[in-house]
Amino acid sequence: MFRLRHQDLRDEIDMAAEALKRNPASPASVVPEVTLSRSEIRELESLAATLRNRPRAPRLKIKAERGKPLHIGVAAPIDAARLNAVFGTAESGFADLMLAGLLNAACDGGPSNPPSERSINQVLAAVTGVGARDEVEGMLATQMVATHFAAVTLLRRLKGAENIPQQDSAGGLAVKLLRSYTAQMEALQRYRGKGQQKLTVEHVHVHEGGQAIVGNVQGGGVPAKPEEQSHATALTFEPGQTLPSQIETVGETVPSARG
Repeated sequence: MFRLRHQDLRDEIDMAAEALKRNPASPASVVPEVTLSRSEIRELESLAATLRNRPRAPRLKIKAERGKPLHIGVAAPIDAARLNAVFGTAESGFADLMLAGLLNAACDGGPSNPPSERSINQVLAAVTGVGARDEVEGMLATQMVATHFAAVTLLRRLKGAENIPQQDSAGGLAVKLLRSYTAQMEALQRYRGKGQQKLTVEHVHVHEGGQAIVGNVQGGGVPAKPEEQSHATALTFEPGQTLPSQIETVGETVPSARG
């Protein structure tokens, strides 16, 4: 399994931004053993400004012994508040519940081989990126990270499969999990847009003496001025008829209200 060397990118970016402020006229060696050009430093400065406005993930300190429960603490007092904020809650009990779910579903390890401090902080960083704003979003964020972890694990097994039955098993489960992740993401988007209303017109009935106008209509139900709707088409139907889903006119097709 490949593992990436951990670096605090935020600190490196902040160092680059400060170096640019001190000496913007020339390239600077802002990171040990790495020399950056002026354009690279400016790029990092722009990224630093973006990251400063985003929430930071909590840092947990883990003490683990084989066969014993994990001892979990925070690296700094601010991390206790950040842990609640990750799950969109002010209740420590809810944050503990979500954290326990992450440890069981999204971290390698078990009682005989507890997850590492680095692994736990990584999944917390992933949940932080979702940006939960309340407990419902916190639960969805937890599910999304756990589902993603399981899907990637199965994709890794698919890569190492030695026969077709193993490929079918790992690949089929991976596809189901990836679809579940997409559904979770869509559910989060719908929930965040819960205050919005959408009106869909299924059928249009034209009563006696009425006309159906296709084109721009001003507010208050008053038709636009004739010069403003030169492209509009007036359609007259017999009383009680239903406007068809598609209306054929000379040289064009007007989409239905269902579109």
